[in-house]
Amino acid sequence: MNRLVALFVAALCINAFAVDRMWDIRYTFGPDTRPSPRWGIGVGAVNNYGSDILFPANITMALSREWNIGGKVNVQSIDKFDQVIVSLDVGGRYLINANNFVELDGNFGLNRNNSTAVVLTYGNEQFISKNFANFYELRAGALQGVTGEDGYVKFAAGMTPTLYFTTFFRTYIEINMSGSIGNLTDDFMIDIIPKLELSLGPARVRLDFDIGIMQKKNNDVQTIALYVISAL
Repeated sequence: MNRLVALFVAALCINAFAVDRMWDIRYTFGPDTRPSPRWGIGVGAVNNYGSDILFPANITMALSREWNIGGKVNVQSIDKFDQVIVSLDVGGRYLINANNFVELDGNFGLNRNNSTAVVLTYGNEQFISKNFANFYELRAGALQGVTGEDGYVKFAAGMTPTLYFTTFFRTYIEINMSGSIGNLTDDFMIDIIPKLELSLGPARVRLDFDIGIMQKKNNDVQTIALYVISAL
């Protein structure tokens, strides 16, 4: 427990940030183990401590106990709305059981050719105790939207230790590693993403930081994100 708290504090003190685009290609706001409610909506804002900001909004739906679907629109403002990039993520998830799922997501540019991508995800959550769980995620992405011009397939692996402080407050530390086959030198990243989440009735409010700890050329963007997610 003490080691986990120390890691969380150390992560907040690091000033080098990175953004892995493949991380965000999903209809949820980052890794999320919870099944979709019958209907759910979410909005967010992601800022790089500068003039660029991303506004994502999503809707999710449970078709059955096993099948969830959703879509997310990303509106990205560049240099105080001097440029605006709009993309759409659509995806579906099959819940194998309470602790495992398989998900398929696609990303499509709407107002410009900013590259299509397809990502396959396997997720597994393990509760070690009543107040502590660990989530594992394996991902594989294809097409230029995630691999870049010289890549073929991009792989990512992550784990997210989670501490539950009552049913209303949680802290996460997501540790994610990714790299592209064919472009490994320029596209290998390790990110630590501390998160704080508060439940307020049917809504969840989450604050994310993205901390890159690898190559300087891959961590020149600093980001902080706020998300609000609610069941209808």
